[in-house]
Amino acid sequence: MAARRIAIMAEMHGRDLLRRHVALALLVALPFSFYLASAGSGQGAVASGGVSMAFAISGAALFSVLSSRAADQRLVLCGYRPFEMLLGRLIFLGPLALVMSAGFSLAMALISEPTRPWVMALGVAVVALQSVPFGLAVGSAVPRELEGTLVLIGVVGIQLATRIDTVASQMLPFYGPRRLLESSLAGHGAIAEPLFQTFFYGLALLIAARLFVSRRVSVARHDILEGAGGGARRAGRRRHARRRGGGSNGTPQRRSAA
Repeated sequence: MAARRIAIMAEMHGRDLLRRHVALALLVALPFSFYLASAGSGQGAVASGGVSMAFAISGAALFSVLSSRAADQRLVLCGYRPFEMLLGRLIFLGPLALVMSAGFSLAMALISEPTRPWVMALGVAVVALQSVPFGLAVGSAVPRELEGTLVLIGVVGIQLATRIDTVASQMLPFYGPRRLLESSLAGHGAIAEPLFQTFFYGLALLIAARLFVSRRVSVARHDILEGAGGGARRAGRRRHARRRGGGSNGTPQRRSAA
């Protein structure tokens, strides 16, 4: 039953997102234009272009969350769990991110010709996968699309603007993928360590998204039967007090002298 719910969530969000043709085209065109503008400066454009692809994937994840807030609360009332809704989005956005990263990697391999193209493709794929929990966490935390878009621009922009050996760059979510992209330009460089860094950072982002989603779609539940039973018990106590007191308002009546 849970697997069916997750599949329904993935299909529902996929249809909603794929209907936004113009928004998806702009999300893809923005990082690709950024890469083409810097491609003339040499192979260094590979790192900046690969990291800038986070705009596209995290933006898609952001819009997927913010556009379905009212529907999410209705689904919770129908019995869906926040974890199932989050996992349904991951199942759709993960493969979409890999498809987009494959096309992006092919274009950069043909234009920039990095020394290790397979490492470059791995770095772009890791950027795409890391962007999914990042966009979900931001979308679950902010109230509107404007704030979410500004957060995406700020984080990705700082990641691109700072040097890779600075503390600020190491604290950001795309530090590991950027190390992979830098390694693809040379004949050596670490691969396993950036992958582990990205994995644990992505896991932390998923936990944050799970907590934010639970808070956002929380619905106050009232037990009708318990409330009715409590009211009946209170009414019974009042009637018992009246019978003992002898009056209609619970105060004892004076007996008339014989």
